Amino acid sequence: MMSTVVGLGLAAGLLLPAHPLGNFTVNQYAGLRVGTGGIAVDYVLDLAELPAYQIRTQEIDSNPGGAAGWAGKACADVAGATRLAVGGRPVTLLVDSAAATLPAGQAGLSTVRLECRLRAPVTIDRETTVSYRGSAYPDRIGWREVTAVGDGVTLVESDVPAGSMSNRLSGYPSDALNATPDLRTATLRVRPGGPALTAAEGTVSVRAPSRGADRLTAQFVSLVGRRDLSLGLGFVALALALLLGALHAFAPGHGKTVLAAYLVGERGSLRHAMTVAGTVTLTHTAGVLVLGVLLATSVRLAPGRLYTWLGAASGLLLAGVGAAMLRRARHHRRHHHDHDHDHHDHGEVGPLRTRALVAMGFAGGLAPSPSAVVVLLGAVALGHTWFGVLLVIGYGVGMAAALVTLGVVLSRWRAVFAARAGGRLAGFVRRTVPVFAAGLVMLVGLGLVARSLAGLG
Repeated sequence: MMSTVVGLGLAAGLLLPAHPLGNFTVNQYAGLRVGTGGIAVDYVLDLAELPAYQIRTQEIDSNPGGAAGWAGKACADVAGATRLAVGGRPVTLLVDSAAATLPAGQAGLSTVRLECRLRAPVTIDRETTVSYRGSAYPDRIGWREVTAVGDGVTLVESDVPAGSMSNRLSGYPSDALNATPDLRTATLRVRPGGPALTAAEGTVSVRAPSRGADRLTAQFVSLVGRRDLSLGLGFVALALALLLGALHAFAPGHGKTVLAAYLVGERGSLRHAMTVAGTVTLTHTAGVLVLGVLLATSVRLAPGRLYTWLGAASGLLLAGVGAAMLRRARHHRRHHHDHDHDHHDHGEVGPLRTRALVAMGFAGGLAPSPSAVVVLLGAVALGHTWFGVLLVIGYGVGMAAALVTLGVVLSRWRAVFAARAGGRLAGFVRRTVPVFAAGLVMLVGLGLVARSLAGLG
């Protein structure tokens, strides 16, 4: 039987803060320590919930040695993907130590923290160059940081800082989402001689990064199976999912502006709003379920890149809808088809209008909420797949309800405005608003494409 806290914890997971950089990020840190007798690389990998789920289900849980056994192989892979050269000649990195922990994440899922101590046994006895390139997880989105210090060696020149902005991925800055570094290389000019580092300076011992919801998540996971979930509490969890879905629909960047522009510009009705809302719900729910299956069966899928392309596709769809709206608006202005406007005011949906509404709903639900995916996978991990699916459906229905409510408000507002406005003002608004709304939909769509593709850099 399911415990009380499992139900409420999974539902709350739709809103609780997760990894500070996002559920799908793969974050890496490499600290170079150059000494006269060798070069050490302190490598740290911090996997957020979704890539951590992939690694756990496909590699860690099936490894006879568990996390410790996987850590050794993972660090060997990192060493093989790292290019280090001294004086232009490549040197081999050896694995001195490897360790992995599984800090608690969102909705019952864990994250993964891997720490590798790599070493290149080289001698620095004259001024020379040292170059580093890290190529592990090259297609994953996330924080990438490289630092370098000298240990009995002076760094004459260095293109990377000496200190870590994130304290080795254990404490990200508050503006991390707005300023994520993407350092993968380092070029140093070094010469023998200089102060030696202390043990504390050379090897920093830190706690795993705080996830914000660690204590709550750990509490409900630890109580799994101890208390039965009553029917009443199950309904509370579902109601919470509905509420959070509605809040998600009204969050910045989730389509309410586009829907409003469409309904006002095209003089849409409640029926139109319900068409969009239903399509959003079906698309979003299907997207969460499909993505959950893909993440559970493939370790190579890069969810961050997938979201980038889904966002670009969504933007293209919206831009296309805006272009169609603009053509309709110009055609109506040119021919003064007032009777067509009256026809649409009565809520009849023509073929072109239906296709546009479905396209808009599809675009709105194309990129499923990462939190909803996390909740689904958390339920699967706890053995309660059906309940996770139910919460995801409730989440989508909550989004739909919010959009329908918006449609009702806009329809009534338009009716009140039409009753009070008259003469030239009403005619001007009738001719101008559709063009303005079409331009807004196109602008939002193109902006979404640009923002999504910028993430590929």
